[in-house]
Amino acid sequence: MSENSTITSITESAPNPTETTNPRNSKRREENSSNNTSTLRNNVAEHLHISPILIAEITRTLIAFMIFILAGFLCTFAIQSSDYRWKTSGDDMMALVDLGFKVIPNTTHVFLADLFMLILLVGSLGLNLILAESNVARLIIIRRIFWMLAFLLCFRLITLSVTTLPSPKACEPIISGNFLDMLKTGVNLITGSVKACTDNIFSGHSIFITTSVILFRVYCKYKLIIYYSYLHGLVALGFLIATRIHYTVDVILAVFITYSVHSIYFFIVDLCIEKHFFKIRRAEERLGDAELYQRIAYMPNMFNTSLVGAVRWMDGLDIRFSSEGEDITREQARQRRFDCNTSSDSNSTDMTQVVVISPPQDEEGEPSKRPETS
Repeated sequence: MSENSTITSITESAPNPTETTNPRNSKRREENSSNNTSTLRNNVAEHLHISPILIAEITRTLIAFMIFILAGFLCTFAIQSSDYRWKTSGDDMMALVDLGFKVIPNTTHVFLADLFMLILLVGSLGLNLILAESNVARLIIIRRIFWMLAFLLCFRLITLSVTTLPSPKACEPIISGNFLDMLKTGVNLITGSVKACTDNIFSGHSIFITTSVILFRVYCKYKLIIYYSYLHGLVALGFLIATRIHYTVDVILAVFITYSVHSIYFFIVDLCIEKHFFKIRRAEERLGDAELYQRIAYMPNMFNTSLVGAVRWMDGLDIRFSSEGEDITREQARQRRFDCNTSSDSNSTDMTQVVVISPPQDEEGEPSKRPETS
């Protein structure tokens, strides 16, 4: 009897080769891992008495924040390296000829550029977060800021590393020693207590100014505040040139690059929504006629399709898609769009009927008098 029990235990513990080689088992393991993650998220949410969706949004925002901090410190290292190259180059690093310096008069009040930037940045963050509809909306705004600024700072890190422009003003370059000294100098650069000499192309101040204006443009509902942000931003950019903190080309490139990054990001967010709800993977699927689309646009291959998945994860669209439910199909989404179109068409026809109806007139243009019939 003991031998039979040992045989059955051995056969039960022996692995089945079909289970290890079956591709369905790998999918099941992936599903189990995702289920374990969701279970952990639900347990944490239940313990903290908040929504699991909010837990997921907070986690994704913390990841974006850490990447933003890392990009910021790496950018300060590039600034210090640029100052070191300028100091040890031995060349006559005279200031470049700048048309903006000739047009805008010089001022020694350097704090004005920082002051106008901080007022616009704090105002845009505070007001838009207050006016946001929910805590999830506030996390979406903050996370988008972190992602966008992290990408812009990484791109600025590259431009600072490859080319060193001479300082536009009289300046003493920053020379740091070991890694800890560079880290302390990086903190001082971020807080603004120390100014670098070759922190030029492209302008970090202009990145934050343009981002603040875009925040008002996208999230604020009050037109007067949006128009004021335009004026405030122009004045702040002008102070960057007036104080000789940056060349004019630094400011122009920063505004263009920041605007382009935000435009591409929000456009891809719309593409993700179309892909999820309407199953539209190519632009020609909007028309329903691939030949007509190619005759007009001629774009045989889609460009930057890999960014759709990245932005989907960065923006947290996958979290909100799952919270809204995966049962929304293509037909249901199209039916909603069809209902909206039919309702708008019916309203327009009703309005035209009210306008068209008029009393009959005689040959002279006067209303005709017809005898009343009993």
